[in-house]
Amino acid sequence: MSAMTHHYSPTTGIAEVDKAIGGVLSGDNLVWEIDSGVAGDHFISSFVTACEKGGVPIVYVSFNRSPQTIASKYARLMSPGRFSLIDCFSSGKGNSDEMFLKFFDNPARNAVHAPIHIADPADPARLEQALIEAGTRNGESANYVFDSLTGMLDLWGDENRVVRLFGHLCPRLYDLSALAFWLIETEAHSEVFLAKVRHITQVIIDVSLSGGQPALTVHKASGRSAAIGVPQPLDLETGRASQEADPAKIRNIDVLTRRGEELRRSYRVDSIVGGSAAIRRLLGVAATAARSRSSVLITGETGTGKELIANVVHYNSDRAAGPLVKVNCGALPESLLETELFGHVKGAFTGAVRDYEGRFRAADGGTLFLDEVSDMSPRLQVKLLRALQERRFEPVGSTRTVTVDVRIVAATGRDLRSEIRAGRFRHDLYYRLNVIPIHLPPLRERPEDIPLLVGHFLEKYNREAARNVTRIPRKVMDALLAYSWPGNVRELENCIERAVVMSPDDTVSFELLPGEIRENHPDVFAVAVADTGEPQEDLRQAVIRFLSSRQKLSGVRDAILETVEEALLRHLIDGGRYSQRELADLLAMSRVTLRKKLDRYGLS
Repeated sequence: MSAMTHHYSPTTGIAEVDKAIGGVLSGDNLVWEIDSGVAGDHFISSFVTACEKGGVPIVYVSFNRSPQTIASKYARLMSPGRFSLIDCFSSGKGNSDEMFLKFFDNPARNAVHAPIHIADPADPARLEQALIEAGTRNGESANYVFDSLTGMLDLWGDENRVVRLFGHLCPRLYDLSALAFWLIETEAHSEVFLAKVRHITQVIIDVSLSGGQPALTVHKASGRSAAIGVPQPLDLETGRASQEADPAKIRNIDVLTRRGEELRRSYRVDSIVGGSAAIRRLLGVAATAARSRSSVLITGETGTGKELIANVVHYNSDRAAGPLVKVNCGALPESLLETELFGHVKGAFTGAVRDYEGRFRAADGGTLFLDEVSDMSPRLQVKLLRALQERRFEPVGSTRTVTVDVRIVAATGRDLRSEIRAGRFRHDLYYRLNVIPIHLPPLRERPEDIPLLVGHFLEKYNREAARNVTRIPRKVMDALLAYSWPGNVRELENCIERAVVMSPDDTVSFELLPGEIRENHPDVFAVAVADTGEPQEDLRQAVIRFLSSRQKLSGVRDAILETVEEALLRHLIDGGRYSQRELADLLAMSRVTLRKKLDRYGLS
């Protein structure tokens, strides 16, 4: 691999993306974090086409796609001899299938593109050797596409091996002024792995589906001014950040403004689903916190929605037009977390090939969300405390003091008072963070919110999957109400998403529930006692049995009333004897109220 000798203007091939990251720089490693269900074809083909126009060769390293697919999609976009394929797929994920290997038996194709087949792709050293061979062809440097860090993990089975190779190659490619695309499927990796990758690279571009709508968000762009943390609508047909049709050709800043308005609507205080007393209290505190500029400390078990509350606080504050920057403090070791937060200057340590502004400066004028703040080391706690008190700090390796205007929202799943007593967390930092405390109760303490959350998630995933799964049988709802939900709202959401995807019709059947929920189902209203001949006594016994099955009694009144109401409505509906008007009169409620209840219980 040798440095580029001709003039070339670095680009992703998509002008809107270049603008969003503040311009592409020579030596950039651009990591594309892509949600499942989102194809990266347009990003790659745009990059390859731009390289062809600029006279720069491409080296494509494939872990996830067959050589036939690469040839038909991307190699054809390049002039003969300008595209080199390093194939780790055929003898890796392709299991050495003859269908893939015969691709390399074509002399005409080999003469044009000279693909390199790695027979033992499980050995990272073989890949490095092939990169050297491909990168020195024709005496000029190339740009690179690595189609999947996730594919590397699938093949090598060790996240540390993938990180080591990534950390070794990124500085080398930077020194050569080469551009490199790295694709990664975020859902396949741990937070620790993702945090290490994000720290090493220069640019992080997230492509996700939010509420069924594709969006592109820049999370990191070292050494330049970029729209960090601001999602942009994305056209998946073209791979471009979409500019909505307008006679005046709306400028990008207008699109960002409208997107910000969408986020503020999505994260309204009243958008939080739940009607329990605990949630109503939480909403009041969140609204107060949003109007304040003070630090906020959000506590609660994993899966309760701490990041959601951070979004609500930010997008309902006077900082909503500024960035919301998020850092998981538990995902990085101390040295990497320090530079991630406070930045560093070029040469501060081995691998610091250019200045990095850090998350504090990226959040200037907005909000910095510090998740799992309790995992921060004592030394970094001191530096964070000073930054909170004085709004200033020094980047790693620098004597220059940087001043920022940042609002801190922190979160933890631990009891910080216990951490203080154990000597693991500073009491002065705790008091600086805990100006406005917000505690999120676990789902088991507010079961009356479960029917509302189920309805919300059914609507969400029906919309995303283009399904119409709306019926929740009583037995299923009983099981959901009886389960303790150790994973809280996140576990409930995953349960409903799975049911929507797997249901063969319009019903969430009992069999679609995870095994641990089915096994926990107590048949709470299937009275096991002998029939007394007195219906009210039978019902009373059923309620007593239900109460005996509960570890905590908060919210049980609403749960019992809702279950009885749903059973009553279902019985009257199934009988088919009443019109909605007659049924509303019988139950002494308005027809509007009746329709809302029927919709709520999936009986409409």
